[in-house]
Amino acid sequence: MPYLIQKKLDGTMVQQWQLGEHPVVVGRGKDVDVKVDDPEMSKRHFCVEYKGGNYYVRDLNSVNGTWINKRPIVEEELKPGERIRAGQTLFAFEKGLGTVIGELAKEDKSYKTALKEITKSIGPGRQSS
Repeated sequence: MPYLIQKKLDGTMVQQWQLGEHPVVVGRGKDVDVKVDDPEMSKRHFCVEYKGGNYYVRDLNSVNGTWINKRPIVEEELKPGERIRAGQTLFAFEKGLGTVIGELAKEDKSYKTALKEITKSIGPGRQSS
């Protein structure tokens, strides 16, 4: 399963949530699945939904909008590695290990390929050969 990861400006992880087939509402209000303390975020800011085998982010008519990779969106399919901004809070959408293994099994790829897929998100200079 993929993850929604809250990050600091320097890229370090604050917290993460595993995504499944149920919608996940993010905001600063009481009636949300993911509560974030950000005064520039709406009470119900955005939602991540699983539809037709893919994940989508949808803005919930927030005051300041929801942004993916520095572009304002209403609703858009999420791709691994994309960055979401709501208020002054940053999030990343990343594949989980189970997602990668499931994709490789469907494509009949090896575990060596799996390790390359997993370490792609680590970045250059930190992978071993």
